[in-house]
Amino acid sequence: MTQFTDALTSASKTGAFPDAQEKPFLSGAAEPRNPQTLPPALEVKGVSKSFTRRRRTTPVLDGVNLTVGRGEFVSLVGPSGCGKSTLFHIIGGLTLPDKGSICMNGKEVTGQRGEISYMPQQPALFPWRTIEDNVLLAGEIRGLPRAGARETARRWLQRIGLGGFEQAYPHMLSGGMQQRAAFLRALLAPQELMLLDEPFSALDALTRGEMQRWLLELWEENRRSVLFITHSIEEALLLSSRIYVFSGRPGSVLHTVDVPFPRPRRDEITDDPEFLRLRRRLTDWMREEQAKSRK
Repeated sequence: MTQFTDALTSASKTGAFPDAQEKPFLSGAAEPRNPQTLPPALEVKGVSKSFTRRRRTTPVLDGVNLTVGRGEFVSLVGPSGCGKSTLFHIIGGLTLPDKGSICMNGKEVTGQRGEISYMPQQPALFPWRTIEDNVLLAGEIRGLPRAGARETARRWLQRIGLGGFEQAYPHMLSGGMQQRAAFLRALLAPQELMLLDEPFSALDALTRGEMQRWLLELWEENRRSVLFITHSIEEALLLSSRIYVFSGRPGSVLHTVDVPFPRPRRDEITDDPEFLRLRRRLTDWMREEQAKSRK
């Protein structure tokens, strides 16, 4: 189990997380100002990190700079082992950087926990809790009113195709259904910024495509700020407003690609000549980095 899910397990037993700015469960309340005039949801500034084991130091991240604006969907792609998950741990406050800082909404939060909503590669649903109670967990930990949260959770479970499974347990659901429940738990958390760490990587191709369409539709409705890790270039182009391409270890930002396609996105966009051109370009960059890592 990852550091994030270990922290979540601990919090579910103690009933507490470090304090962070509270936000209502998807109340639909509009931002008081145009999001473009507000500070970015996330700024990663010059973050570097190395790990030392048995007197051997391994650099993992090297001077990473990136931004996620309010309501933006931003993806990270890069070779395996280039430090993407380590960066998530630093953003989430579970690991301190050697250099650099993390800012959210114009405030430095380096090393602070409880500032983000997180969805790991595996659903990480607690087997002793029903689907409804798993979805409610993030708000429960933060001490949000339970009655209103339960009503909201039931309404959203119905909307995402899990109506009738509220009292089921995780082992009773398919992999895709578990991923939907895990994503809804992240979506209903009060934090503005969502970190999604390859949430569809364990799914078969058909289910993965279905989940991509479902995620796009849900995100279009809510426009949460999202930082998304994926190894699929096509997935990144389909979902994102901007893509950061990481180098091999130590990871740094090699390229920044602004995705030009209008929203809402449709499946047919994958046949667009510009989509195919960008996919080829990103594939070439990734192959170059993988070749370097094998030398």
